[in-house]
Amino acid sequence: MPYCENCGAKLSPGARFCEDCGAEVESTDSVLMDGTTNPVKSVDSLTTFEGDWLSKWSDAARDASYEELGIILTDVESLSEQLNCSAECLKDAILDYVLAAESRGVHYHLLDCGNNGLRNVNARSVESVVGLLTEVVNVARPKYLFILGNEQIVNVAKWENQASDSDEDVPADLPYVTLDTKSPWNGQKYDFSDVLRTGRLPSYDGESLDEFVAYFENAKEGAANITRTIPYGLSAQVWKGASDALYHEIASENVNLSPGVKLENVEQTIPDDVNLLYFNLHGSDQTKFWYGQEGSNYPETFSPDVVASIDHPYFLGVEACYGARYIGGLTPDSSIVLMAIQKGCLALLGSSRIAFGPCVPPGTCADIMIGTFLKKISEGESSGDAYCAAMDDLMSDSNLNDSTIKTLAEFSLYGDPSVGMGRYKAKSKIKKLLSGVSKGLRVPMPDIRRALAAVQLASEHRAAQIFRNMIYSQGKSLTSKLSFSMMDYMQGIDPKFYQVGDTGLYQAVFVNNKGPFNRIAKVYFDAKGAIKQQLVSK
Repeated sequence: MPYCENCGAKLSPGARFCEDCGAEVESTDSVLMDGTTNPVKSVDSLTTFEGDWLSKWSDAARDASYEELGIILTDVESLSEQLNCSAECLKDAILDYVLAAESRGVHYHLLDCGNNGLRNVNARSVESVVGLLTEVVNVARPKYLFILGNEQIVNVAKWENQASDSDEDVPADLPYVTLDTKSPWNGQKYDFSDVLRTGRLPSYDGESLDEFVAYFENAKEGAANITRTIPYGLSAQVWKGASDALYHEIASENVNLSPGVKLENVEQTIPDDVNLLYFNLHGSDQTKFWYGQEGSNYPETFSPDVVASIDHPYFLGVEACYGARYIGGLTPDSSIVLMAIQKGCLALLGSSRIAFGPCVPPGTCADIMIGTFLKKISEGESSGDAYCAAMDDLMSDSNLNDSTIKTLAEFSLYGDPSVGMGRYKAKSKIKKLLSGVSKGLRVPMPDIRRALAAVQLASEHRAAQIFRNMIYSQGKSLTSKLSFSMMDYMQGIDPKFYQVGDTGLYQAVFVNNKGPFNRIAKVYFDAKGAIKQQLVSK
């Protein structure tokens, strides 16, 4: 037991008596399936699920009937090797955090996938981990899933990108949310009121245990202790209209704008006690910066060094392309998300790949994901509930397209999904959360209306003719229907044309590589030549 039941002092591993008060420590040895013994706490207080762990999860679900139950998922041995510490030290740090989470009504349990048949790296596929989680869900029905470690510790799914842009694949944690590994472009239908609220605490090669658990200390301090919202918003100038509309849901003022705000002065514009940050900037897969924009001016606007200066608890939502970039050997010096999570950010929602949104309201795609997330956080919901509400809002649109599906796949939550600002109280009891469900979470069922992969068309296809007729026959009237930013993206670029599933929609896609990174514009239109949606890359 890590703490004395008599005085609360922390105990040394294997201690039989408290070093502070001298009280005898009750033995908690339990026999594992291989016949060995290992110190394991009782189900009522922080069991690590080794040995006959399925029956223990069943007990945990009963004991936590009036609490929010959650899983902390990692491979203890692999993560401890990456952090250059002992497995026992890592477990102690995790269990210390679990104890802190219990004080705010969240009953977490550690699930070590390395000790449950997945020690072999080749067997530790996303499908295998989802299968393991499904077994737990079928007996315990938890609400939260908190993944510890980067893609080397707990794999990240990678789907072939079936939206019409330059990304080849889309890394995602969505399978852990839905317990479904099928590509969302295949026609999946999800119920986001009945999924695992999932967040990840990413690690990196060369990180120390102290650096990794800095997040735990920040979350102990800030989770449920923020009593009022102090927001900050920053947008590229070209997206002012869309950004102001979103930001007004959480703040009375308008967003700050870049190029006016640049890397050299951005820290001076951020309130000292800010706790809710919104960014609608450009991002890149080649640099560590987020960028503003006005015309052809793309100033560096935000960086890991800037986010490192915010050293108190806060929440962050970012629309930028590659806004949650951390995979592939990055460190806090080269990744805003890694720096933010280590220094003070309690939860961050961002994209792994090229993200899309409009230049003017109403919001779509990334606007919906980040807008709903920040609004729910400001209302006191947990970050996991806010994330799932954002996905639900995104997918409630009756006019889904390939870019909507990509938005769903690419945005993931980083940090503990159970943390919130403080007005939130544990309210989704285990029985209430899954009332009417006979066993575990509902499995997503195919819905052919949502099979929305984009298929490229030949340049002489009827869709291309329709679009060209729109340009040549409507002239200025077409220009009036397109935003200035859209026209800027399209200038001098020959589009490629796509058909969007069986929706009756076509799209013209313009890829402009004249700036510091590719900029993409999409114009969705129907067979009558009516423009249905305009999107640009972030």
